[in-house]
Amino acid sequence: MNDRPWQNGKFIITAGLKPLEARPIFLPEPELTRYLQNKIQARTEGIDKHYPDSVGLTFSELELITHKLRTLIPKTLYEGIFKDEIDFLISQVPEDFSVWKMEDGKEWLALIHLMSPNHWDAHKKIGKSFLDSHAPIPHIDAISKAAPKMFEQIQKRGAMERFAWGVATDNRLNHHPIPPIGMPMEEWQGRSFDPLNPKLFIRMERQTLFPISEKLIGFTIKTTFTDVETLPVEDLKLINQCIESMDEAILKYKGLIQDKDNILGWLSSLTQESTLAL
Repeated sequence: MNDRPWQNGKFIITAGLKPLEARPIFLPEPELTRYLQNKIQARTEGIDKHYPDSVGLTFSELELITHKLRTLIPKTLYEGIFKDEIDFLISQVPEDFSVWKMEDGKEWLALIHLMSPNHWDAHKKIGKSFLDSHAPIPHIDAISKAAPKMFEQIQKRGAMERFAWGVATDNRLNHHPIPPIGMPMEEWQGRSFDPLNPKLFIRMERQTLFPISEKLIGFTIKTTFTDVETLPVEDLKLINQCIESMDEAILKYKGLIQDKDNILGWLSSLTQESTLAL
């Protein structure tokens, strides 16, 4: 389990898939209430905003997906009015969930339930191929083009996991590009580092991929945050190096292009303070 993806001191985008082995797809979560409250709040914006209609799935395939989720999520806590049973089940866990379908030599995002979006809209991804849906991510082409082989490997070898990370200036789970009604965009958007009140978090995504049927691959994302100020000085130095290594395209994608210098300066001051305190 790679919980320190910055340890090589360079920010790289890679598939980084590892066999899941005995680890569960849906992990126990001590702060479950926080995640469920985020999902409840997101629902008030409109369920279709975060859970659009599926694309290209048959009724029997939807039943397969539902059955798979029932085996993985045996415990339910949150009651309410739901769009369907998939919506009900995924509303009980911290993770977001999607399904990729492969048929006739093509693959596409067939279903997505996304309550913790990282500045992207589920409606802009649903129905698209892996290549097209990941097009905004810099340096992703090689991974995107290998997606069909990656999905075939998961069908043969079983569930896999990977970790993606970045830095964020707040720890809010829901960063849908469209703010809730009545919320000013500048307040909702985030991605603004204030040198006078500095806050920085490591935003980590634990992603899993697992076979559901010969044509269907399940995909989960669980988002967690770590306050940078709680990390050891060695980690602060490595994170500083990773941000230094980001090219302009990655900085723009991560929303750091305007704040890079201020963030690096603040991280350097933290390492100096920690060194003096030793």
